[in-house]
Amino acid sequence: MKKWVLRGCKVSAEQISATARKLGISVSAARLLAVRGLVEPQDIEDYFASSLDLLHLPGELKDLNKGCDILWQGIKDGQKIAVFGDYDADGITSTSIMTLVLRRLGGDVRYYIPRRDTEGYGLNCSAVEKLAAEGVKILLTLDNGIAAFEQVQLAKDLGMTVIIADHHEVPFDIVDTGSVYKVPVADAVIDPKQRDCPYPFKSICAGMLAYKLAERMYELAGRDWQSEHLEYLIFAAIATVCDIMDLTDENRELVKYALEHIAESPNLGLRALLEVNSLEPQSLSSYHIGFTIGPCINASGRLENAAQAVELFITEDCDRAMELARHLFELNICRKDLSTEGVEKIRAEIEANGYAQNKVIVVHQPLLPESVAGIVAGRIKEIYNRPTFVLAGNKEQVKGSGRSVEGFNMFKALVECADLLDMYGGHFMATGLTIPAANIDELRRRLNENCKMETDDMLPVIYIDMSLPVERALSGMGFAQFIANMAPFGHGNAAPLFGDRDLQVKRIQLMGADKQIIRFFFADRIRQGLCSAISFRKKDEFEQIVRGQGGEEMWQRLLKGQPVNLSLDIVYSIEINEFKGSRNVQLQIKDLRLHQNQ
Repeated sequence: MKKWVLRGCKVSAEQISATARKLGISVSAARLLAVRGLVEPQDIEDYFASSLDLLHLPGELKDLNKGCDILWQGIKDGQKIAVFGDYDADGITSTSIMTLVLRRLGGDVRYYIPRRDTEGYGLNCSAVEKLAAEGVKILLTLDNGIAAFEQVQLAKDLGMTVIIADHHEVPFDIVDTGSVYKVPVADAVIDPKQRDCPYPFKSICAGMLAYKLAERMYELAGRDWQSEHLEYLIFAAIATVCDIMDLTDENRELVKYALEHIAESPNLGLRALLEVNSLEPQSLSSYHIGFTIGPCINASGRLENAAQAVELFITEDCDRAMELARHLFELNICRKDLSTEGVEKIRAEIEANGYAQNKVIVVHQPLLPESVAGIVAGRIKEIYNRPTFVLAGNKEQVKGSGRSVEGFNMFKALVECADLLDMYGGHFMATGLTIPAANIDELRRRLNENCKMETDDMLPVIYIDMSLPVERALSGMGFAQFIANMAPFGHGNAAPLFGDRDLQVKRIQLMGADKQIIRFFFADRIRQGLCSAISFRKKDEFEQIVRGQGGEEMWQRLLKGQPVNLSLDIVYSIEINEFKGSRNVQLQIKDLRLHQNQ
């Protein structure tokens, strides 16, 4: 069950009409922008722009110039530099960016990605000792490090200069007077979430930080940035989408520009990965990045060693690139199977123990591979509409991941239970943790006791931008093209959704190999005839509605195109469908419910 909420609009109809006239767009388009908070012509122009001039300056990041000065001096002095990343797409792409940059500028550089299964997330002491033994003098962490107090201190004690480039929440202690924030004793700490960092946009990922570092390094080296930056920019965009950063402000400009120019990337590994996934660079969207490319990158760290993905992106051998890309593609297929099996195991555990009644679900499955805990936690969160922590492993110390719902600060919740944990980190909506198995029950009890949200508050919300009759939505390509121009879509810039009520279902058509796709044919309330919309994931839900209203007989009549008395309310998106050279407007149903006469 989902709550439907129509977004409010604080702008008057007169002002919306004025904006429409001024910009030469429809009133519906102007209202849609107003609902999104875009009213002033300059704000609207910036929103639709595809210009890197809107990116913020690297030097605005606290300690970035200091960190780059250290790296550049290290390159000139011939010091060994290590880039220490993470095993997810953000960590892999940011590590790839800085490894490529520092090598191209003449640095003696190696990279290190910890193994998920044996080392876990973030900087660890054994890795620090190993790097020190190899003669590393400068240690750059990417996508980790902001909470690595002991490990950074060890690196300093072993004679390393340490630069932290992280975007995760800054750790803090809760005291009587409030929160006291703290950072490790690194030589430079680059994290926009630091309270004294003046950077104007806080929601950037490690890939973006690496891109900013790269720009400054090229400036110090006197090398032409404009001729080489695109390769790094595209990796930063992949990281931004895969790490679910808000697609607003400079993130939006970066991703939009990257999607428009990804076909121009010279990176052999990326081109190979697109090829093995049968993706055409000229027609990629943020969806392809988030749900095809990203999972392949992540699969290396989940099932084997994420270093394979870094090798893919830094190799200069075409055959090697294709070999690695195929391997990541195959690993992702295995990862999908493990994830499906994991969801089934965790659901069985939840049902057997009654955890579905808890406000916060904390479940431990010893046989679940830790590598898929985050994916499984996300799926379970969607099924039960609860903040969910999934823990895996059968040792005295177990690891896991959390995925949250809107309104529940998962990172803060773990801070309040820090005494039970060995390690934790993350964001408002997603976390990772390591905990003694003996503390799991107490963690479950404390998280639920501390949770102030009611279960009704956790229901997923569908935000509807506008009420719009489907007949109007299908009346021409203009509005659909306007919506397409609002892409890229993602977190913080969701694809617009529209609502319509009391649509009389005339017939349906089941499509696809497994007959799970439905094309609905509704009575056209303006003209004689029918108007259609398609649904990819609502077949079971719709069939349940039909059978609840008229049983098997109504279902069969619908399938045969015979008259039935059934009306729906729907939430839908407006898209442009391209097939064999023709283009038409397509409505995709995102949610539906039985219309109730009032």
